[in-house]
Parts: sequence; C-alpha cells; structure tokens
Amino acid sequence: MLIFILLGLTFGSDICDVSVDGGICLYEGESVIKPPAKLSSLTGYWTFDDNKGLDYSGYNNHAKSSVPAGHSSGGRGSSAKFSGSEYFEVPSDDSISAKIFSITFWVYFEKDDTSKSKETWCPILQKGDDDIENLIYERTPGIFWNRETRALKVYVTTTESSDFPEGEYVESNARLLHHRWNHIAVVRTQSKIKLYVNGIQDNSNSTSGWTNPNESPLYIGGTPATIEKCLLHLLVDETRYYEKELSDMEIEAEAAGALGQVEPRFIRLGCVDCTVSTAESSCTSDYHLCTSIELHSGAYSVARINGWTELNKNVWSYSALETDSESNDQGLGLCCLNLG
Repeated sequence: MLIFILLGLTFGSDICDVSVDGGICLYEGESVIKPPAKLSSLTGYWTFDDNKGLDYSGYNNHAKSSVPAGHSSGGRGSSAKFSGSEYFEVPSDDSISAKIFSITFWVYFEKDDTSKSKETWCPILQKGDDDIENLIYERTPGIFWNRETRALKVYVTTTESSDFPEGEYVESNARLLHHRWNHIAVVRTQSKIKLYVNGIQDNSNSTSGWTNPNESPLYIGGTPATIEKCLLHLLVDETRYYEKELSDMEIEAEAAGALGQVEPRFIRLGCVDCTVSTAESSCTSDYHLCTSIELHSGAYSVARINGWTELNKNVWSYSALETDSESNDQGLGLCCLNLG
C-alpha cells in the first residue's frame, strides 16, 4: 500500500498532497474510497463544505482561494460566508463557458442596517469582468440583487452588445426575504433567459442576440469591480453549473423544501397587476385560478415567501370570477395545479 501511494504522489499541486489514479481499498476491501459519480452535464459543483473551494463535478474547476464558512442551507456541512470584502474566484474553463447553460444555488441575505454600500445593484454571481469606467461588461451570466427592493436581475452578454452594453436581462417579480434561505435557478436557452425562485419560474425574457461567452473567471459573492462598493452580507451554498437547459422538474427537485411543505409545482405566478379575468386567462391548461381553500392551504404562504404580495396585496380567488368579472380592480393572480 505504501508503494502504491508513493507512486501516486504529485508534486507542485496547491490542492493535492497525494494523487492516486484509482480507488483506495481499506481492510481488504471492506471499505472503498472512490470519487463521486460524474454527471455529464454538471461541469461545476461547489458544496462549500471544505476549506479549499473544491469542485465536486469531476471537471476540476477548483477555486483559487477559499472564504469563511457559514451555516448551511440543509443543516449539514457549511456554506460560503461573504461580507463584501471577499469573493470566490474560479478560473475560466470551456466547461463553465457554455452558450446554453443553467446555474443553481442557495442564497441567504443577512440584513445589515449599518452597510456603507454605495451601489444599489450588487452581484451575487458573475462569469466575467466588468470594466465600468470604459463601459465594457462581461456577464454570462451576471446575477445581481437590489439592496433596496430585494429584487433579482439576471444579465447575459449577447451578440447585440451595441444595443444592450450591460447585457440583455430579466428582472424578478420576487422580493427575496432577509434571514431566509432561497433557491435560485437561472436557465439560459438559445433565445431566452429564465429565472426561477424557490423552484417556481418567476419571470423570463426573450433575447435579441445569442450568448457571447467570455474567458474571464467565475465570481461568487462579489466581483473585483464592486468589491469596495457592494458590502453585501450573504451566504451562498450548493452552487451548480450545468452545460444544458434544466427542466422545470429538475429545478423543482433541487429546490425541495424551499417552500416548506408546499411543492413548487403546486403554484404558478399568473400575473401581478391584472383584473380577475386576466388572472384566469394567465393560468395554463394544467392550472386554474386558485380557490379560497387553496389560497389558505399554501398559496398565500408561497406568495409571501417569494415576496409577490409586496407587489400587490389583493390576491384574486376563483370565486371572484362570479362577483368581480367586470371589475377593473387590479390584483395578484395565483394559479394552482389541477389535481383532479
């Protein structure tokens, strides 16, 4: 065994003291140490459970440095803790520079009334470097959070950079609460940017151009361009990069538990400021305008968790179709899954 390990030594590595080409068997095979299974489309996976910023996807997209640890999203392990003076940097690689991609992660914002941040929109995650002084932006993607409204905005640099120098974008309807873990998913298709909050598609936008990848690092928790301007206090956990478009079901599975006992598939956001008739028509064929019982059985809770009720506190119910069908009053349309 000693000879086997010595043959596997790799010198000059900042990550590994010992490198072995195969598995390690203990006690004549009673216990075997092997790497995790490698999912072909998952090209970056940072659990933040170690102190090295290691990538567990099997693609070796390890971070250049580590950050302090915080409490985890799932009650086990740890998260990455950011206070505005540090960020997590992953060197660029073709495996995390795709034109069609999905990124998922958990985020927890700590409220800091003493923050001296000068910027309103601050980056949570960004692939690329911004040269703000010369108005040159690299964002594939750039996921920003508004410190005042608590909304998210996702930028993607496209081939239409002359019309959209900062990138084409989609802004969330959701308003993320402080001191609560939220699951975020961004899906870039060939022609759309889709944003999911806690497993539910919150908003989407069609883009005029194609994704324009860059060769700059992937940053998490902050960027070099905003390190002195955005003093965000946040935790980030379980960050994944996929070289494919994730389906709704895959995102819902990752976001399990984000809405308590309510499954993300149960609720859809129909419209924000709309009449009850428009609210009904905003629901797709598999959904209907939530009834009063459904609202009180979980839909109200979901709307509060995702911050939709901050946009409009008047929530339409199915019964309003009989009493307010001709009304021009504006409300929030929530769609519930057809269970029958």
